[in-house]
Amino acid sequence: MKYQVKRKSWAVAMVTAVAVGSSCLGLLSQAASAAPVTLTFWSRPQGEDGGIIKLMIDEFNRTHKDIQAKLTIIPQTQFVQKVATAYRSGDAPDITSVDLIYVPYFAKAGAFEDVTGIYNAAKYKNQWSKAHVALGKYKNKMYSLPFTAEGSVLFWNKDLFKQAGLDPEKAPRTMAEILSAAKKISALGGDIKGYYFSGACPGCNIFTFAPYIWAQGGDVLNKDGSPNFASKEATVALKFYKDLWDAGTVPESAKTDNGASFASPFLTGKVGMVGAGAFFIPGLVKDHPELNFGVTPLPGAKVGQSSSFAGGDNIAVLKGTKYPKEARAFLAWATDKGQEFLAKQPVLPTRLDVAQKTYVPLDPVNYKVMYDALLVGKTPWTTSYNSLIQDEGGPWLKMLTGSIFGGDIAASQKAAQTQALKIYKKEK
Repeated sequence: MKYQVKRKSWAVAMVTAVAVGSSCLGLLSQAASAAPVTLTFWSRPQGEDGGIIKLMIDEFNRTHKDIQAKLTIIPQTQFVQKVATAYRSGDAPDITSVDLIYVPYFAKAGAFEDVTGIYNAAKYKNQWSKAHVALGKYKNKMYSLPFTAEGSVLFWNKDLFKQAGLDPEKAPRTMAEILSAAKKISALGGDIKGYYFSGACPGCNIFTFAPYIWAQGGDVLNKDGSPNFASKEATVALKFYKDLWDAGTVPESAKTDNGASFASPFLTGKVGMVGAGAFFIPGLVKDHPELNFGVTPLPGAKVGQSSSFAGGDNIAVLKGTKYPKEARAFLAWATDKGQEFLAKQPVLPTRLDVAQKTYVPLDPVNYKVMYDALLVGKTPWTTSYNSLIQDEGGPWLKMLTGSIFGGDIAASQKAAQTQALKIYKKEK
């Protein structure tokens, strides 16, 4: 009897141990299955140490337990090549934030997943920047979604305007008024100049020069993507820049500036006007309180004309991701709550409703100008952006330098149009 009791106790103990062991294994299994999915995210730099993108990734990770994102910053000059190489080798990230001008190129290459479903389901899709939506579309499908926004506008130094006898509160409304103001400011003498642009930078000048063409009703590319470099509107804009240069209103250094300086000469307080973007405002306010500046749209030839380059990034899911569901969840967050987070930083969001409600009130004067710029912003849609525009040996920069510094606008436009048309026909 005693033996039987012991045996029974041993059996119960064994059953209990097995039950406990099974329970522990179950808990371990549940813990393993609950481990968060980590998405790889590639982005170009947007500020120091990852800038706003890092802040957004940190916010996403803080508010999500089942999905995390790991950020890798790729240098701007290497970004397109690295993403393309990674895609071809099968080692691409799950998500990328990409300069929207390159989205058509990647969509054509088949590198991005179709996210038309997310776009159609978004209750706020009619609030997105039209330029960002247009660049995200390829063959009537969406291959990326609007993410971060930029816009090009004109900054003017109110103190220099006043010293030159100009009304410091009255912004130039036409290209002719910019030229006139630049001449008067430059007449102050010394190293004070009226205007600045990076003359050897193709990307800088699509950002701050192309709007002078668009504002007149012209375009850089036709609707089918073919080049339109020899338009009469481009001729007017090129003559405007040539006149600025010939009148001595632009520092000599502008001729060879490949973008390393861009708008920074304005920070010295010795340049009257410069084209720049929304990113320029917070730094001016925080680091240069001594500068009394204004912000106004980039104008056309007539009063009431204005335009802007709609810059920034779209966000896309790379083809072949192991986590398509989680990647799409990130996109949904980035275009919804992520837009509110952006606006509070403050960074111009791609959502017009968020920009109006959250971004503009932070600086009702200057940020309202940026909001208005987003409404009229344009971006060239082409799968050959690098060859047509960005290439330092390409037709866009050759047209600019030949016209402004070489002095022959007609010949430069004709040569650029011929070169650009060959590129278009070869790469379309």
